[in-house]
Amino acid sequence: MSDNNNAQGQLDFDYIVVGAGSAGCLLANRLSADPANRVLLIEAGGRDNYHWIHIPVGYLYCIDNPRTDWRFRTEPDPGLNGRSLIYPRGKTLGGCSSINGMLYIRGQARDYDHWAEVTGEPDWRWDNCLPDFMRHEDHYRLDDGGDADPEHQKYHGHG
Repeated sequence: MSDNNNAQGQLDFDYIVVGAGSAGCLLANRLSADPANRVLLIEAGGRDNYHWIHIPVGYLYCIDNPRTDWRFRTEPDPGLNGRSLIYPRGKTLGGCSSINGMLYIRGQARDYDHWAEVTGEPDWRWDNCLPDFMRHEDHYRLDDGGDADPEHQKYHGHG
């Protein structure tokens, strides 16, 4: 019996994170950085070993594909002449970030500042969130010998 089992042979965890998309993986990583925390990360989809996940144009083969997408659809809408739309949701390790064409887009600064204003929580301000965004990045323009443009260094992370 391993040291994380209890007397009944069941596993004990301090945290269980459901969903191994970008947010779930990040949260599990941050929680498990403390060796005192026992963290379980659960993902309903399979491994991200489908070759189209790792090619930018591959999203065309991942969206609405039962191997990588839950295949949700919107309700029919009168504004769309009664049609419904595909609503892609990733069903694989990495979640939607694995089927999004390898794109990463941050929200607008004014949205974060508005959330801070509405909630009264200054941690939501853009200037307070930007360092977290930068820690997630490894921007190629900041590689050794790359573009040393101060604007890139101001808004993008590396390493």
